[in-house]
Amino acid sequence: MGMTMAEKILARTAGKAAVKPGEYVDCKLDGIVAMQGFVETHNHAISAGLPEGLPSIWDPEKFYMMIEHHQPATSLKVAERGVLLRQLAARYHIKNFYDSTCGIAHQMMVDKAHALPGQLVIGCDSHTIMLGGINCASTGIGETDLAYASMFGELWFRVPETVRIKLIGEMPPWLTGKDIMLHLAGKLGEDFALYKSIEFVGPCVEVMSMDNRFTIADHGVEVGAKFTLFECDEKTEALLKTRSKQDYEPVKSDPDAHYSKTLTFDLTGMAPQIAAPHSFGNNQPIEQAVGVPIHQGSIGSCANGRFEDIEVAAKILTGRKVAPGVRLLVSPASWDVYRQCLDAGLQKILLDSGAQFLNPGCGVCTKGAYLAPGETCISATTRNYQGRMGSPEANIYLGSPATVAWSAVKGRIADVRDILH
Repeated sequence: MGMTMAEKILARTAGKAAVKPGEYVDCKLDGIVAMQGFVETHNHAISAGLPEGLPSIWDPEKFYMMIEHHQPATSLKVAERGVLLRQLAARYHIKNFYDSTCGIAHQMMVDKAHALPGQLVIGCDSHTIMLGGINCASTGIGETDLAYASMFGELWFRVPETVRIKLIGEMPPWLTGKDIMLHLAGKLGEDFALYKSIEFVGPCVEVMSMDNRFTIADHGVEVGAKFTLFECDEKTEALLKTRSKQDYEPVKSDPDAHYSKTLTFDLTGMAPQIAAPHSFGNNQPIEQAVGVPIHQGSIGSCANGRFEDIEVAAKILTGRKVAPGVRLLVSPASWDVYRQCLDAGLQKILLDSGAQFLNPGCGVCTKGAYLAPGETCISATTRNYQGRMGSPEANIYLGSPATVAWSAVKGRIADVRDILH
C-alpha cells in the first residue's frame, strides 16, 4: 500500500522504507525553530539539575532562533527573555539567529528558506504547522520535548492518519484561505483533524496563491491537526527559487495511499465567513454578522500578515477612510513582508485612510492590541477565544483581511461582496 505525504516524510526521517498510522517512530529532524519558548526550555533544564541549561545544541546550523512575538519588548519579562536568548545564541554559536529585525518565526522560516519541501521541522509554537504550505511537515511541540530535540536532533512521533480534503469549483474573488478554514471548522468541528495530517488537493488548490495556502496550513492547528500539507508545485518552486539554492526532495502522496476520510467541498459561490465569539468553530456566513458595530479591526499574525493580505486591504482602503471611532491595525508578518509593502507603496494608502501600520510581530493577535470591556474587534488573526485580546468582556470576530478592511470603513461588520465582485 502507498503512503501519504506525512507518512513519506516520517518514514524518510525514521530511516524506514514505510510507516503506517498508529506506529511510533523516532525521526531525525531537519530543523528546529526556537523563540521565547526556548527560555522555558532553558529554565526546565536548570530545574532538572543542569545549572547552565542544555549542555549543547545538536546542530547550530539547523537551529533557528528568533526574538519575536513582541518586538520591541512589551514588558520587563519580555525584555529579560530577549537578553537571555541573546546570551544563549552566543553560547551555542547559533548561525541563524534573528534579533531586532525579524518578525513572526514561521514567516521568517519561509522568508529565509530555512524550511523546504519534504522536510520535518518542529518549533515551540503551535503555528509552526504553517510550513506545510510549502510541503514541509511541521508541528509545534512543548518546552520539554524541545529540550530533548535540541540536544539530540530527533524526536518521536506517532504516525498520524491523514484526512484528504479536495477543494473544487471556482473560488469567488472575495474568498480566501481564511474563509475556507472557518467554514471547515464550522462544518466539521474544531477537532475533526485531531492528531491527524490534512492534505489539501484539487483544482482550487492548484490556482490558489501561496499566501492563501499558508493561511490554510497555519489554521490546521485550530482544527487539531498534527500536520497540514500541500503538494510542491510550480507556485511553490517559484517562491523558493528567489530564496534558496539548496536542493530539496518534495513528497507527493501515492495513488493508493490510505486516508481516514476523503472530503470534497465545492467553493463556487461560497459566502465570506465569520467566526463569532468566542471560538474559531463558531462559524457564520457573513450575512448573520453584518451590522455588528466594531471598535477595532486587526490584520496580521502568522495567519494573515502576508503581502497579499495587506494588499487587498490597501485596495479596499484606497480613496476611503476608516470610520470614526474605529482603530484599524495592520501588522506585517515579518520585515521582509514590511519591505514588500513599502516597495509597493501600501503604507501610504493605509496611513492616508487612517489605519495604523505597525511593526512586524504577534502583537495584533494577542494582548499587544488590547480591547477594553464591551469593545468588539473584527480580526484577521489566528484565534478569538475569550480574553485573547485583553478583557474577557470584549468580543472578537474572525474574518478575512478584506472583510476586516471593509468593516473598518463601514464601522460595523460588513459584507465584502459589496465591493469585490
